[in-house]
Formats: sequence, C-alpha cells, structure tokens
Amino acid sequence: MSQRASIDAATKSHDTLELAEHALHAALGRPQPSRERAWARHVATGLHAAVEAIEAHRREVEGEHGLYGELRFEAPWLLPRVHQLTAQLARIQAEARDLTDEVQRVIEGDLQGLSAIRADAERMLLSLRDLRAKENDLIFERFNEPVALD
Repeated sequence: MSQRASIDAATKSHDTLELAEHALHAALGRPQPSRERAWARHVATGLHAAVEAIEAHRREVEGEHGLYGELRFEAPWLLPRVHQLTAQLARIQAEARDLTDEVQRVIEGDLQGLSAIRADAERMLLSLRDLRAKENDLIFERFNEPVALD
C-alpha cells in the first residue's frame, strides 16, 4: 500500500470517528432526570458507534500498511510520537470499554455510576480529538516539513 493510500484510509477512519463522536456527544446532551435508564440506552447506542469506529481506526492505522507503519518506515524520526499515539489509542479503547460497562450498569438499574458517565465520556472524547489532531500533525510534518537536524 502506498503512503497516499495509507493516509487516505486514515482520513476515512478519521471521518468515521468524527461522526461517531458527534452521535455520542448528542446522546450525552439529552436530558436525563427521571429518565436515567432511557438516557443510558441512547448513550449506549452512541457509545457503540464510537467503540466500533475506534476499533476500526486502530486496525487501520496500526495495520501492516497503515499510517503508523508507513510513518515508522518512511519517517523514523517521528517514531517516538507514533509510539505515544499507539499508547494513547489503546488507552482510549480501554476507556471506551470501561464506559460501556458503566452505561450497561445504569441500563440494568444500578444508578451509582450515573454521575460519572458524562464526565468520563467527555474526557474520552477530548482524548480522541487530541489523537486525531496529533495524527494530522504527523502527516503534515512528514510531507511538508524538512527533517530537523538537531
């Protein structure tokens, strides 16, 4: 797969991530008082789309011919940052799984963790947006900036 193809594939999965982020954000913004379990079901739907998009993006960028692999091969000076992104993406995926468990407990009637769901989801979404921005920065640096000589 060419560099251009890996960038195009990563861009497509970025777009899917962004759509899933918007769906989750919209679900989180719905009113919840006296409707906690119904609210959690809406959040679960948005979260499910986000989890699938995160997993697909991870498979895409970390795959044999994905963006991270291309950067490792073509731009080894970016390797420490690629490793950071790999770790950040793994953390986001773990946070999404934990959040899914929290939401499921509310759906089942355990409202103990209800107050943390919005905060946890917002933190995960911020980390996801940060990841996408950092990936875009790496792509830009790889193709538009000269290699640092220091």
